[in-house]
Amino acid sequence: MEYLLELKEIYKKFPGVVALQNVDFSLQKGEIRALVGENGAGKSTLIKIMTGALQPDAGSLFWMGQPVSLNYPWKAQQIGIAFIHQNRSLIPFFSGFENIYLGRPYPRKPTGLVHWKKIREEVKVVISRYHLLVNMDKPIQELPAGEQTMIEIVRTLLDKTNLIVLDEPTATLTNAETQLLFQAIRTLKDQGVTFVYVSHRIDEIFEVADSVTVLRNGKVMKTLPIHEAKKSDIVSLMAGETVLSTFPPPPPIGFSPTVLSVQLLTVPREQIKNINFSLRKGEILGIFGLVGAGQGELVETLFGMHVPFSGTILIDGEKVNIQNPRSAIQNGILLVPGDRLLQGLIFPFNVRENITLPMLWRFRKNWLFPIPDRRKENKLVGEMITNLNIRTSGGEQNVATLSGGNQQKVVLSKWIGYGAKVLLCNEPTLGVDVVSRREIYRFLYDLARQGTGIIVCSADIEEILAISHRIGVMNHGELVDIFPNENITKTDILSRSCLRNETE
Repeated sequence: MEYLLELKEIYKKFPGVVALQNVDFSLQKGEIRALVGENGAGKSTLIKIMTGALQPDAGSLFWMGQPVSLNYPWKAQQIGIAFIHQNRSLIPFFSGFENIYLGRPYPRKPTGLVHWKKIREEVKVVISRYHLLVNMDKPIQELPAGEQTMIEIVRTLLDKTNLIVLDEPTATLTNAETQLLFQAIRTLKDQGVTFVYVSHRIDEIFEVADSVTVLRNGKVMKTLPIHEAKKSDIVSLMAGETVLSTFPPPPPIGFSPTVLSVQLLTVPREQIKNINFSLRKGEILGIFGLVGAGQGELVETLFGMHVPFSGTILIDGEKVNIQNPRSAIQNGILLVPGDRLLQGLIFPFNVRENITLPMLWRFRKNWLFPIPDRRKENKLVGEMITNLNIRTSGGEQNVATLSGGNQQKVVLSKWIGYGAKVLLCNEPTLGVDVVSRREIYRFLYDLARQGTGIIVCSADIEEILAISHRIGVMNHGELVDIFPNENITKTDILSRSCLRNETE
């Protein structure tokens, strides 16, 4: 059988870490192959090798039966392999047409001016051929996340792509946008386009994939047709042990006092309106909202990233004035941001420097000379790496070389080490595999047992239902309801989050 792409005996090692061990991976034309595994299992390394971003230390690659050397990404693009990253590479204030032609020669008129009419015609031919629904005229920043992903796909199809690698394509999509993406993928498959679909959302792969490959510790554990796979088996293959598909409930909170009280909080610029709620010590308050409902802006305001127009914030019953992140931290309010790449990590820094940066003052040898005691610093970092199971060669490894899930653990660990009265978590498990999720939840539970009040904002209903004591629902910048997490269904939550849209 001739494969579209075949990788044989691929081996790749980084300092202190073997990323891939003799991996065999092959794709047939028109196949949708799901690629799953824990964070650090080798998924990113494998797709970087098949798209020319990395070269293997050993092994061979074959394209349509012929040996090929993909030394650079442009070589992969030349033969018809495209990679659509989880973090979109689009310019927000450019239109779809303008973004699609970035990095490629513009058609020119005899006068030398850009031939926009020809550009539009070429793009519309591709959109029509593959029956895609996308608005190409609006600036990217005005389009929903689903259409932005479609524009990335259209850009690859202009190059007559045969294989598209999608890395966590639904991480920021609503359910409706996800279904539209799946429809587009199936349409492209019917016309011969092959996909590698990388995702941590196990339920999704049963809906869209033809087959699945499971990686663990740099090895292919199994490849099998999707109709022969079971969710529990895939999770067990990923983890190397039997892992329950459900998450344990949060620890009981008893009769704990209130640690945070918010009264009539309003931020007109961020469309936050008259927010009222309280949070008890040891409580996990889950806040759900559809994309753009305001939950992210709410926790950013509590962390001092936006200044309230009106309202009151109380910590342990005392009014506090939160004007910036420094004042929030001084009052014991800490934030795990939703975008770890832009807000959570400093990429030139290593793991140790990222973990200890907020609390370097704790490691001073004395108060006269602000020189950190490296021994004490390394001790804390070692504890965080062990406790959160951060897969790294050590504290000196550059954080940019870690997988997404392990980077998220680094973001979380610096605040665990700091100590918090209130921990704000904005999408804390976005792009994180099921096993790493359990580890993150376990540490949130440990913090709750120690008396930390925790707010988790998430667009994942199952996550909110699994880990929350109470659930709040955001809709158009308003906290429309808060209720105990008792006999609540997804329908109950969704109806509250969509009610205003339905009545308008």
